[in-house]
Amino acid sequence: MADDAAARMENNNNLIGPIPPQISPQPSRQCLTWNRIESSGVPPPRSGAASIVVKGKLYVFGGYGGGTGRLDDFYSYDFDSNEWQGVQVLSEYRPGCRENNGVVISDSSSEIYLFGGYNGNSWLNDLWKFDIETKCWTCIQESSDPFPADDDTDAAVGDVMMGPVQPPVKGKIPCRRFGYVSVVHRGKFILFGGFDGSRWLSDMHIFVFETRTWTEVQPKGNAPSARSCPAWAKDDTHLWIHGGYDGVDRKADFFAFDLTTYTWTEIPCLGRPPPPRYFHSCCLYGNKLYVYGGYSGSERLGDMYCFDYDTNHWSQVDCNHGEVPSGRSSLVAQVHNNYLYIFGGYNGSNVLNDFYKFRLKTIGVPPPALVADFRRLMNDSTLADVCFLVENQEVYAHRAILAIRSEYFRVMLCGGMRESSTIPGATSRQPIELPDVSHAVFLKVLEFLYTDTCEGVSLETGIHLLVASELFMLDRLKALCEEIIRRDINVENVVGILVASYRHNAEALKDIALEFILRHLTDPIVMAGLSDLRVEPDLLLEIIRRSTQNNGPNNGHQEGASLVARFGSSSPLR
Repeated sequence: MADDAAARMENNNNLIGPIPPQISPQPSRQCLTWNRIESSGVPPPRSGAASIVVKGKLYVFGGYGGGTGRLDDFYSYDFDSNEWQGVQVLSEYRPGCRENNGVVISDSSSEIYLFGGYNGNSWLNDLWKFDIETKCWTCIQESSDPFPADDDTDAAVGDVMMGPVQPPVKGKIPCRRFGYVSVVHRGKFILFGGFDGSRWLSDMHIFVFETRTWTEVQPKGNAPSARSCPAWAKDDTHLWIHGGYDGVDRKADFFAFDLTTYTWTEIPCLGRPPPPRYFHSCCLYGNKLYVYGGYSGSERLGDMYCFDYDTNHWSQVDCNHGEVPSGRSSLVAQVHNNYLYIFGGYNGSNVLNDFYKFRLKTIGVPPPALVADFRRLMNDSTLADVCFLVENQEVYAHRAILAIRSEYFRVMLCGGMRESSTIPGATSRQPIELPDVSHAVFLKVLEFLYTDTCEGVSLETGIHLLVASELFMLDRLKALCEEIIRRDINVENVVGILVASYRHNAEALKDIALEFILRHLTDPIVMAGLSDLRVEPDLLLEIIRRSTQNNGPNNGHQEGASLVARFGSSSPLR
């Protein structure tokens, strides 16, 4: 999943054959189901909690508990044992209460980082680290605004929990905020956007752990507008952001941020994209990105959408089966193994602590193998029941396939021309001789009959294959050959292509060759090549006629007269 969006869209241009079908933007119909998870030790209800999956466990910190205010508790869920537990913290100090902040995991997957949020009274910009191995919190950077010492607020609890910090950080510290985007990549903490209590933000900052230095970044490309509470996900090379809110509008746009070049790219929303929303979730699974839930401005949502990196199309996922959760915003959503897990959130009436999983992987259906299987049958004597002799070489095939694919072979093999032995190696009948085609070209004919494609066809082979397609009455193969030949027409070969297309009734290719000649009549190579048309005088007369019609009465007659003077005026020309 580390390829960028452009690479994921790359087409395979090495196959000469049928044009692949257009990617359909129709919604996915997986018909997979939700299951409610009943487990022990479930945390109290909350929305806006921070979450991360580390080493087989889901970690959840803080959030908003409704009547209990903002929270500072810390839980983990073990996917194997299906148990929730409070996370053991051995350090004396830990982050205070907060909601709508993110947590991110370090590159080594042993440290969790937490930045900012909202504590019910103040927006924050402190930075904390939790070491999973030592079970200790460390304050890297205090919030730039001290918490007020009002015991009636959640902030007072946060004040009590604040402890000593490491040596001061350097650089320009980002302003306090919540609803931001954050990731860790190659030793750097990257921060984008959010809301600081009065402004929706679009600034971007990077904190280098090794040097303990903040830097405001001026990224390249088409950056997202100011917003808070979008959904985001990260792969090995990119940060992906969807939606959000700017104080006026809910967003539905979709962006990729290159973590190496610091370049934003807006991704076109093709297919059936999610409607505008914020406070929603966004998770990666395989080569797809899933968006679930959120708030539209009028309702809490329970729909799901999928972005396919192979097609760059969105589709809606049918997620209305099983024990379906209520629509919700500000939820915990993480992917583990083949499931999307959601916990808590707010449904418009209540803060929740219910827990669900949705299977993302459908039944594993192997990729189609019919063409590959049929390709293995080509010229294989093991199961063949007909044999041809082409340029003194035996070629094995199957009567049923040839007869159903070609009228020529149907008449040959099912009519009165049953000359071939029915068992390879039998001596009662001789192989069918095909004197009018080369061995290499006949193998290409068989490839088409067995697979409906022809790979790696050169211009020279394409011309010979065009002749063979006429002989064996294969109209589709003829059209494919015409397309192959058309791509390589030039002043040196156009006359030969014109003659071949004329002799073998390739009308479309003939018209293309004629038009090419008419556009290049002044080219000396083309004019010299027209001498070869003495063997096909009707073609030369057609060129003269079209030249006269296309160039008007003056120039056309002059050019036509020049051609007549050079090659003659009547058919046949001498």
